[in-house]
Amino acid sequence: MLSRTPDGIAKMAIGMALMSLLSSVCGGVARCQTPPATSADPKELHGGIEIALRSVRAIALRVSTNAEGDNIRITYSEQINPSTPLPKDDKPTTEYIRDLAQAAQKLSEKLQRDFSIPQYQIYLLGLSDLMGQARDDLAKEVQNKIGKEIMFLDAKGETELNIAGNIPRRYQSDGKSYDNRNISLLLDIGATNIRGGYQQLSVTSQRRAEYDYVTWDIPINGPLRAEYSQNPGMMMRRKVYLMGNIVWALAALLYPADKQDFLPLTIDDINNFHYRAMTDPDALLNPDLSKIRDENARKEARKGREAIKAIYTPRTLAAGAEALKIVATELNLADKRLIFARNSNWARLLNFVRLQIEQ
Repeated sequence: MLSRTPDGIAKMAIGMALMSLLSSVCGGVARCQTPPATSADPKELHGGIEIALRSVRAIALRVSTNAEGDNIRITYSEQINPSTPLPKDDKPTTEYIRDLAQAAQKLSEKLQRDFSIPQYQIYLLGLSDLMGQARDDLAKEVQNKIGKEIMFLDAKGETELNIAGNIPRRYQSDGKSYDNRNISLLLDIGATNIRGGYQQLSVTSQRRAEYDYVTWDIPINGPLRAEYSQNPGMMMRRKVYLMGNIVWALAALLYPADKQDFLPLTIDDINNFHYRAMTDPDALLNPDLSKIRDENARKEARKGREAIKAIYTPRTLAAGAEALKIVATELNLADKRLIFARNSNWARLLNFVRLQIEQ
């Protein structure tokens, strides 16, 4: 959970269909960099900075209120990766921690200078992959450079924010609206572990219906099948929303021209991705973009391709594809409707900022 916020962040997040905001305003980094009008009320301007082990992200929001409720517009988003190499044991050095803090400082200054966001309306979030001494050292560096404290997430709180931010609350069928989260599951696939979770309705002692969260964090080579077979809620979910760098790589390399916010995937996509990553990863990392006719779309696809190549080597791409295939096999994803949540990383930060605004 958030270390400096009250318990129950999950319940506070209920009712926020944030992905609809993401899909209606800005889907990517390059498309959302227009400073707000100078006449904007400073009270409407908010920013968020998310610090993870391998990246620092920032967003700028303009939040206004009308007769229908809050209107949120993302005016800017950016990601910076540290220039200092991360040691192979994933234990950050003092230099690496300083690089992360400097990236956060750079983004904080940009939010204030270019987007007129007051410093006290910029909120800092630290992810759960920053642990132990690294977390303490980073908090001190950020305090010295920016003058603000970081709210750190644990794995459970991070998964809850991801569920609330990435699974739309409702879906339409035959002109009727249905509860989407009651049939959906989120899987966040990492290099060595898989986090998952879902919301389920429960009735309180006051006979009010509320959402509860069920979450888990299991090593890729751990008891995935046992967890699946012992969790009826997990087995019965028909929709699976996928996130994580390896799923993003699959979507961008197999479907470089498709920019849907919620991209349908199949088990055949996972098997094809795995086969190509194992047999010819260099070709997989360099998809042919010449057939994309729209120049802007082609530039975006090229940018995505280069971003993936900055993260993955042929060897690590093959390892990621193997992890994805293991998850698909162990959790019987062939029988599910699979959906890549393209804006998953930004949705988490957006959800976090929204929570801070409402406190």
